[in-house]
Amino acid sequence: MELDKNDKKNLSSELGKQLKTTDAVFTSFQGLKFKETTALRDSLRPAKSNFKVVRNTVISHAISNAALQGSDKALTKGPTAVVTIEDPNEITRVAKTLMAFAKTNPLLKIKGGFASQKWLTPQDLERLSVIGSKPELISQLASLLYSNLAQIRFVLEAPTRDLAYALDALREKTARKA
Repeated sequence: MELDKNDKKNLSSELGKQLKTTDAVFTSFQGLKFKETTALRDSLRPAKSNFKVVRNTVISHAISNAALQGSDKALTKGPTAVVTIEDPNEITRVAKTLMAFAKTNPLLKIKGGFASQKWLTPQDLERLSVIGSKPELISQLASLLYSNLAQIRFVLEAPTRDLAYALDALREKTARKA
């Protein structure tokens, strides 16, 4: 599809607006077949993410339009695709999906990305793929806090409970003697 200069400007401004408000991951997909990219698109849909191939000039202009800093110069070398993530809580899920896909399809290379307008290296995205999502981590923290509070409550109730057991044992002992 041929794009004229105005189309490229519109695409870069639209992508720039999107990069300001959403998280994104940039990948190289050279050598992947259409079936494989379609499978990747389908696996990213549940994470509210879109995989689209974008021209490198459009990407570089979009990054400068979005006033994002720190991107790698290798980002715009070779064919590039952008994974835009609508829900900021889904970045770990997207990273997991991309890493799993890259293991089975080594032609997919992760170049980097942006999360909360901060540059992420491929190593950062690999680390993100190992940890849980934000809601999972919050639920683990809540569970940990609850278990600690339950233990404190158990320890604080112990003297009262022990006194009740001792008084009950004393009552039974006096009842047997009488």
